[in-house]
Amino acid sequence: MLSKVNLHEKLTVKTLFFSIAMLYILVCLFSIVAVYQTQNSQHNTIEALILNDQQLLNLASTPAVPNSVIGRLVMTNETNSRLLPIANSRWYLSFQHPIYVVFSSYLFWIFTLVLLLNGGLLYKKFKQQLVINFKPLKALENWANLSIIQGTSSKIDIDHSLKETYAITSAIHQLQQQINDNIESDTAWDQSIRSSALLDQETRIGNRAFFDNRLQAFLKEEEVQGAVLLIQFKEIELVQNLHGYQQALSLLLTLIQVTKNRLQGQPSYFLARHSDYELSLLLPNFFVQEVEQLAGRLIKNFQTVVKPVGISQEEFVHIGISYFGHDQVPYQIMSEADMALRSAQLQGPSQWFMFEAGELAAVKAKGSLKWRTFLNTAIQGNRFVIFFQPVIASDNAEVLHHEVLSKVRDKNGALINARVFFPMAKKCGLTVQIDLLILEQVCRVLAHEQDQQYSCSINVSIDSLLSAGFADKFIAIAQQFPAVKDKLMIEISEYQLVSHISELASTLTTLHIAGVKIIADKVGQYVVSAHYINVYPIYAMKLHRSIVIDIDKKVENQVFIQSLKKLAEAKNMPVYALGVENKSEWRTLLQLGVKGGQGHFFTEPVAQVAKAIHLG
Repeated sequence: MLSKVNLHEKLTVKTLFFSIAMLYILVCLFSIVAVYQTQNSQHNTIEALILNDQQLLNLASTPAVPNSVIGRLVMTNETNSRLLPIANSRWYLSFQHPIYVVFSSYLFWIFTLVLLLNGGLLYKKFKQQLVINFKPLKALENWANLSIIQGTSSKIDIDHSLKETYAITSAIHQLQQQINDNIESDTAWDQSIRSSALLDQETRIGNRAFFDNRLQAFLKEEEVQGAVLLIQFKEIELVQNLHGYQQALSLLLTLIQVTKNRLQGQPSYFLARHSDYELSLLLPNFFVQEVEQLAGRLIKNFQTVVKPVGISQEEFVHIGISYFGHDQVPYQIMSEADMALRSAQLQGPSQWFMFEAGELAAVKAKGSLKWRTFLNTAIQGNRFVIFFQPVIASDNAEVLHHEVLSKVRDKNGALINARVFFPMAKKCGLTVQIDLLILEQVCRVLAHEQDQQYSCSINVSIDSLLSAGFADKFIAIAQQFPAVKDKLMIEISEYQLVSHISELASTLTTLHIAGVKIIADKVGQYVVSAHYINVYPIYAMKLHRSIVIDIDKKVENQVFIQSLKKLAEAKNMPVYALGVENKSEWRTLLQLGVKGGQGHFFTEPVAQVAKAIHLG
């Protein structure tokens, strides 16, 4: 399609050509008319002499200078000539036809040649001038087209020397600045809303509502396991009585930092202020041995912190632990953790206590070597099974796309959830192989099932995205299946997008250019800044289930969604909700403007026939 500037250039050149052609035609017409007038004038002159036949005969016999314009006296009718009769005689004045006279004249062809040469020079000069004149507009149009293709407008340069576009570029620059200022303001406001609703204002970690949401959401996952730790610093109350609240708060902040340092490197955890001097810690997908080791190390780390004079070192901290599985409820878990905390306190000195772990822990707690052997065998035999769960549109209840969920079969044929095997795959360094294997399996299933018209989103681990060459391998696999390569989407947790903002930018840009859409997953799981939407080419945002659960009863979560929706609208990004369980939740989400929903309220994940993986 021609650009408007190019079209205008062509129209201008056509106008010049048309003008020269019209001039040429008019000169031809005027020349022909002039010959006509000259011949008529000669005829009138002879008739005015009133000559008889003898005189006309004598005149006809008189030799004349050969001239195509001057007529000849003839008595016979000549073909292909213009004959003008002499009044009262048998004679005619014969002329060559005016058109022939004009087009056989060497002067006419000299004129034509001169006109063509001048026209060519004028066209060349005119086009050069057009290129110069339209250059600013061409640059402005290229900027506009590039902005449309990329989906975001790049910064426009203002050239004060270009009067033609200075006013336009200045106006665009001002609008861009206003939009950027508004986005920054919305980002700051969104961060403020998140902080006020879900953060403890004094310690800047999660509050009790934040922790309860995360625990409740985590228990909705399949075959979960983990631990809740209640960490109580009872002696800080004595610090407050002896030295004041500010020193007590300062000591608590130091202990929080010690906790974070100890947890550094862990794949995920949730830390919150449970009460004044009590912390709650959620450790998803930890095994019993790992929890026991962590609790012991935390006790040692807390004991190294310098305390004010008069504070007991021996009885400074106690930890109660509840190890749980998917069949338990939040109240049961927190009650068990609280009883464990009391048991630790009854035993006196600083220590931790945990009740007997459930059956689930014994079944899943394989050693690293056994996990590596099992996963390698699963990769070689392709024992992974994928499930499709649809995301339903809020306006027409149609399927927007499917999220791909995965499980692996053990040697007995039982299915193990990804939340169980993926942490061990990370420990064994096998995440890249598994992610690429699942991608290929999804492509094969979609290619085999031609009636599957929807896009599919695949959860890709952060280890894979940060590994060298992963984007190229991903694209290479997708290109093997031309029919489905444009239907692929990947989901990345909001926390990872924020934590690795510089490392992920290049990989996500490469995938985006290849046609892979990026979805920010688990939005709201952590209290982080939403600035990442200005860095990455994010296609959509998906709320974490902790924000969605009982949304109809949680005003603070409704306020959070409203702030997020305003931020997303500025980028034209839809917001989807994960973990919709009932009609009340969905009704509230619709009122809040969520564009799509996913969860058991709509449908269970549907297992896909794995026969396609053996094709090709």
